[in-house]
Amino acid sequence: MFFSLLGLSSALLCKADLNLAEDNSFHISVFSDLHYGENESSFGIPADMNSAALMRQVLSQEQPDFVVLNGDLITGENTFAFNSTGYVDEIVAPLVEGGYNWASTYGNHDSKYNLSREALYTEEKKYSNAYTQHGPAGTDGVTNYVLPVFPTNTTGSTQTPVALLWFFDSRGGSEYQSLPANVDNIDNYVSNGTVAWYRSTQADLQSQYGTLPSLAFVHIPTLAFVDLQTQTSPNVSGPNYPGLNADVPLAQQGYSDTGSEAIPFMQALLDTPGLHSMYSGHDHGDSWCGRWPNSTLPGYGIGGGSSQNRPFLCFCKHSGYGGYGVWNRGVRQVRMSFDQNGVMSVDTWVRMQAGTIITAVSLNETYGEDIYSTADGQ
Repeated sequence: MFFSLLGLSSALLCKADLNLAEDNSFHISVFSDLHYGENESSFGIPADMNSAALMRQVLSQEQPDFVVLNGDLITGENTFAFNSTGYVDEIVAPLVEGGYNWASTYGNHDSKYNLSREALYTEEKKYSNAYTQHGPAGTDGVTNYVLPVFPTNTTGSTQTPVALLWFFDSRGGSEYQSLPANVDNIDNYVSNGTVAWYRSTQADLQSQYGTLPSLAFVHIPTLAFVDLQTQTSPNVSGPNYPGLNADVPLAQQGYSDTGSEAIPFMQALLDTPGLHSMYSGHDHGDSWCGRWPNSTLPGYGIGGGSSQNRPFLCFCKHSGYGGYGVWNRGVRQVRMSFDQNGVMSVDTWVRMQAGTIITAVSLNETYGEDIYSTADGQ
């Protein structure tokens, strides 16, 4: 199968290309774990109002080129069938008002008795700003797709992308209208079918364009995050790896201690040339970044390879006022910058709702050795 960017869905082809800004950068704001619709009979309505206020404030301050909604958009177990997808309209209102384009991954709380991923996707796609795509046949979940980023002021049909943005559905949650209600019965890891699609598509893109730098977004973190958190403890939130580290141990994809369910996905990521970094939410109390570990602990995931070939792992910041935790809310920012030779560098920071910037770091070859401020905004 030869893959072309022209093989992307027709829904994407009718949209404007994602292009670098005039300074050859591409700035992404990642809103994670918004959890709209939680306990709407009590604190839910003011919580959603606070989440919307945060979105508007951060967007005004950062003015990104693109937005990612990285899972758990809605607390589906608290919604009713008649209003569950209506929360999408509330979530994206600040994006539509500001003229921002966005793409989503779905999380474990986005599949519940009164909310299905398919219905969520259908509602999202009513908006021309939504670049979220439905994964092809053979993938599991919904949000498995890739978006190309092109040079400044070009069109994709005749240009080589400068980077790729990969989106994966880590699934989880419960089947729509299945009883007993809201009892999780969907596997909570990226499936082998999705891995097969990813390997094939990545290989075809590499054959067509050569090695392209890329970023990946998936809601539930992989076991590599567990390895990193364990191996660097207690320094994962120290001056070399600044950020909140309050969910210990973190909750990872898969069920077993060895993470065997998620190993095919992890191996596919490690085998991907040019994969720079992966961004996850799910664990509301974590907001650090680190390099995928080069060795493993007994009973954990997989590692290996030289430091230059292993992607960075970053937690997004808990952005919504729904969901567990009382930590201050914020939004991870990711800026991809390209030099005159097309070499990409990545800087990332968290913009807090109070307006402050914390944990601003450069994800480069010396990350993990460089010293940064440990202020985490909490």
